[in-house]
Amino acid sequence: MAIVPRALCVPSLVAAAVGASFLLSPGTAAAGVPAWCKDAAFGAERYDLSDLSARDPRDAIITFAKAICAPTPEAQAGAAEIEKARQAWSKKLRMVDADWADAVAYARSDYRSEKLTYSTKDLAAFTPIDQYKALTDGFDRPNGNGPFEDPFYIADALDSRLSEAGRYGFIEACLKLGDRSVTSIPSVTWALCQVDIERFDAAKFAEQLRGDTAHGGELRMSMRLRILDLPARLKEHATKVQQLLAKDEAYKKVFDVVAKARAEWAAGLGTETKLLALAQALDGATLAQSRKAFEGCEDKTTAALHAEISKVPAKTFAGMKDIRMEPYNGFAAGAGPVLVKIPSVALAAVPYVLCHTKSGTADMLAAYLQDTPGYRGPRTAAISKVMLEKIALDDLNARIEYPPFDSRPYWRSHGTIGSAGGVIAKVQPAGDVITVELEKLLIKRLECIQSHQTKRISRITADGKVEYETICDKSGMVTHDATWGAFKIKKAYAPLLKKGVMFSSVGGQDEGADIVAIWPNKTAELPTLVLGAAVK
Repeated sequence: MAIVPRALCVPSLVAAAVGASFLLSPGTAAAGVPAWCKDAAFGAERYDLSDLSARDPRDAIITFAKAICAPTPEAQAGAAEIEKARQAWSKKLRMVDADWADAVAYARSDYRSEKLTYSTKDLAAFTPIDQYKALTDGFDRPNGNGPFEDPFYIADALDSRLSEAGRYGFIEACLKLGDRSVTSIPSVTWALCQVDIERFDAAKFAEQLRGDTAHGGELRMSMRLRILDLPARLKEHATKVQQLLAKDEAYKKVFDVVAKARAEWAAGLGTETKLLALAQALDGATLAQSRKAFEGCEDKTTAALHAEISKVPAKTFAGMKDIRMEPYNGFAAGAGPVLVKIPSVALAAVPYVLCHTKSGTADMLAAYLQDTPGYRGPRTAAISKVMLEKIALDDLNARIEYPPFDSRPYWRSHGTIGSAGGVIAKVQPAGDVITVELEKLLIKRLECIQSHQTKRISRITADGKVEYETICDKSGMVTHDATWGAFKIKKAYAPLLKKGVMFSSVGGQDEGADIVAIWPNKTAELPTLVLGAAVK
C-alpha cells in the first residue's frame, strides 16, 4: 500500500489521547453506534487514536471502525471530531454511510494476507473485483505453465463489460509494463494506457464497487484504498508523457494512431455484439478450463468463421495453390497470413481456434494468428495498426517498442503449417474418414539415361569403400510419377469431394485432414470454398 500525504489532523479533543493505547473489554459498546457497526466484534483489541491520522490509510480506516463501533471513553469524548474526520474520509473515498460496513469488515480481516479470488468462471459475469484480478493477476494455466498475463488481450476480452475497477486494473498493469522497459521508450504501451487513463471515472468506480456483493466488504474497502495514490501516479506519468511528446513529434503520431485505431474499432467491429459475445464465451471457457463452458461451441464458432470468410472476395486467393514438392509454400502459407490480417476474420478465428483444439483448420489459423497482435478488441487492434504505420524516430539509435503478444490463449509451439492436395480421381468411404485418390501427376525431368564409369577414384567412403567417377554419355527426358499417396479426409467433407475437383488440405491432431480450399477443376484460378466458407 502506498503512503499518502497526511491529509487529516487528529482533532484537538482526540489529540490529548495521542500516544495512549486503549484496551477494549469484550462486549464494550456505546449507545447510538451507527447501523453499519452491526457486524463489529472487535473484542479485546487495542487501538491508538493517533492512528486516525496515520500516514498509512489502512491504519486510519481500521481505527475509525474501532473508535466508532467500540469507542473507549476517550473516543466517546471526541466523537464529534472523529465523526467530522470520518466524513472527510468518506468524501475522499467516495463512500456513502452504509459503505462503512466494509471498513468494519476490513478492520476485522488481516489485510497483510489478503487474497483476491474469482467469484465465477463466466467471463461475462465477472464482477468489478473479478475484472481487477484478471487484469493484475491473470489466470492460472495447467501443466505447470506460468499464469496467463496479457493485460491488452484480457482488457479486450472484457471490453464490452469493462468496469472501472477493471479499467483501473488495466491502467495499473499497463503502467507497470511500461516501467519494465529498459532499452527504449515504451511509447506504444503508454499510448495504449492513455485512452483508458482519460476514460477512468472515479465516481463510477465507487458506484460499481458498491454493487460487487460477490466479494466480501473487506475486499471492497481494500479496492477503495488501492486507488488513493492513483491521481499522484497519473500526474507523474503525465509529466513523462509530455516530456516524450516534446522530444520527438513522431511519438505524437504513435499516440494519434493508437487513439484513431481504437475509435475505428469501436465504430466497426466493436458493434458486432454477437461475435464479441461468442469470442468472450470461448475466452472464458479457455481461461477457466471449464469443460461445461465448451459444450456446444463447435457449430456456433464454425458458423461465425464461415460468415466472415464468405465476405472475402475469391480474388484475394488468386495464385494460392499447393506446390507438390513444397508443401510449406502452398495454399495454407499463402492464405493464412492474409486471412488473419482481415480484422473480422481474425476476430472470428479466435473462438474457432479455442473451440476446435485438435482440427487442422484451427491449427492453421493459430499458426498465423500468433504472428500478429490480432483484433480481439480496441487495444490489440491499435497495436496491429501502429505496427503497420511507418513511423521514423529522429534518433537513429532509438526504436519504436511494441508490447509483447507471444502468450495468447491460442498460442501454439509445434511445427510449420503445410498443406497438400490435388485433383480428385476417386473417393471411397473408410469408416470415420474418406479416402481420396488423386489424378496422376507426371513430371518430366532431364536426366542422364546412359553413363559409364572410369578408373579414376571419385572418393573413398568412411567405411573404406572406393567409388569411381561416373560420366554421363547421354541425357534425355524421364517421366516420374509425383502423385501424392491417398488422402484420409474427414467424412463431413464428402459432399464437396467429387471427381475432377481440386482441393487443398491440412492435417490436425484428430482423425482425418481438413479441407481448406476447393477449386471446381484443375484449371480454375480462384477457389470457390475457403476454410469451409463459400467465396465469390
